[in-house]
Amino acid sequence: MPSVEPPANILVTGANGYFATYAVEDLLERGYTVTGSVRSARKGEEMKQLFARYGKRFSYVVVPDITEPTAFDQVIRENRFDGVAHAASPVNPQPGGTTDEYFRPAVTGTINILESIKKFGPSVKRVVYTSSCATVLHDQEGIQHTEAHWNENVLKTVEEKGNKSSHREMYRASKTLAEKAAWKYVNENKGHINYDLVTALPSYIVGAPMHNVASRDQLTSTNAVASSIRQPRPASEYTDTAYWFIHVKDMAALHSAAFSEPDAAGHRILGVAGDASWQDIYDALNEYPAFPKVPRGNPRSRGRPDSGSKDWDTSYSRRLLGREFIGIKQSFRETEEYYQKKGWAFMP
Repeated sequence: MPSVEPPANILVTGANGYFATYAVEDLLERGYTVTGSVRSARKGEEMKQLFARYGKRFSYVVVPDITEPTAFDQVIRENRFDGVAHAASPVNPQPGGTTDEYFRPAVTGTINILESIKKFGPSVKRVVYTSSCATVLHDQEGIQHTEAHWNENVLKTVEEKGNKSSHREMYRASKTLAEKAAWKYVNENKGHINYDLVTALPSYIVGAPMHNVASRDQLTSTNAVASSIRQPRPASEYTDTAYWFIHVKDMAALHSAAFSEPDAAGHRILGVAGDASWQDIYDALNEYPAFPKVPRGNPRSRGRPDSGSKDWDTSYSRRLLGREFIGIKQSFRETEEYYQKKGWAFMP
């Protein structure tokens, strides 16, 4: 399939999400026209205000529930899209949910939009689907993860444990099943669809939110990271990997490049900038001016490179970016600085 170049019209689903707002901005900056799907008109108007400087190149449509079988039919039938960035995902159940509550919305929400494009979107040439690097994770010792790997281990674990599986296991399994379903659908419908598929697999995304955040409580995953950083741990764990991470701007840039790069079709793009140890994070946040309540750990212990990871083959991702990833220091300090500007404690 040919690439999708500006000023092509791209539908971005879940456009008001933390990552998706950056994806929208990056596409607009490159000259694309963007239509964002949101769950309510109120969210859409907030997006219009956020991207007012781009004028008519940004618009929004309301899709209240992406798990409805015909959720995207009208949107795709009434617009001529050249590409679709599917960043929307169903709301995850609270811990304790059943396998069906995790898996069915994740899979059906993905297949619904692919089916809508098949029926009503003959102009769509490429779909870029936001999955997760959790779909690649492998427990083999010393392995370097590539886009060829699949997290079969978590599927086996959840099959054995059923509803007793942990929230993390359920989440990872749901992401794996949904992405597998997307690839299966595209492969089984060759000859009946006009588009190809690219999947983008982010690790833990860091960086200041762009969208409106009214209270600290809305930043649930970032708050969880802050709590984990403050948690006491023995010195023997300081150099352990804390997080595989990627800056939100890099992940957005990879999404845009997935449209414009002709050979991206069929790729699973690994969004892993590096592996930050606890000590790397301590050192980044304790650099002058230091942030309050950050543990010091052992600053003399050897850290990792600021970006890059021996655990992940990200050579293709870096080729798409055309540069190295944003590193540990900038990524984590920007996140903390955002809290400070809002008057919130990063580590209460």
